[in-house]
Amino acid sequence: MELPLFPIGELVLLPGMALPLHVFEPRYRELLGRVRTSGEAFGIPCVLPSDEKTVDTKNSSLEIEARIARVGTLAHLTHVDYLPDGTANIVVVGGERYEIVSIDHDKFPYATAEVRTLPLEPSDPQWVQAMAKKVLDRFLIKIQPRFGDVSKDVPEDMLLKASFVAANLRLGGLEGQRILESKTLLERFEILSEFVGVEQRTLN
Repeated sequence: MELPLFPIGELVLLPGMALPLHVFEPRYRELLGRVRTSGEAFGIPCVLPSDEKTVDTKNSSLEIEARIARVGTLAHLTHVDYLPDGTANIVVVGGERYEIVSIDHDKFPYATAEVRTLPLEPSDPQWVQAMAKKVLDRFLIKIQPRFGDVSKDVPEDMLLKASFVAANLRLGGLEGQRILESKTLLERFEILSEFVGVEQRTLN
């Protein structure tokens, strides 16, 4: 599957996560026109932090491509508001995970990638539920000073619950990517447990 790419920094889009964006560069305005016409999703891959030792200033496009995370989430366009200057405010929602097989910079002004979908591997629902409860209990305590009681906003679906926690903890870059690349939903909650302070002895 060919996927248009819109890399915008160290942000990690997660399944079910709503993300507002401002589209202003001409190449990404063209990308927006394409996905509005076709109805297809596009990719917002995380651009991982650079390793200053390996940055090649003479080949910046190759350096940026090397930093594009190979696992991402399909971005589905849900809202577009065009502004008088031709730019646009949009909202996307994260869908399925994908894995980049190859990237093409020549076909369009924006990069495109050949991707394949990357479903989570199965995990025991009882273990997932138990771990999710531990994570959520600690998360609600941790987040309360900043946002108050958000317990009524937590989704019922376990996959969306994990995304909700990660998004509100504002985990991006290497941390967010680690969560996204987890092989199972149980592993995703285990990683989240590190960020909300679940003590290791409670995990057994």
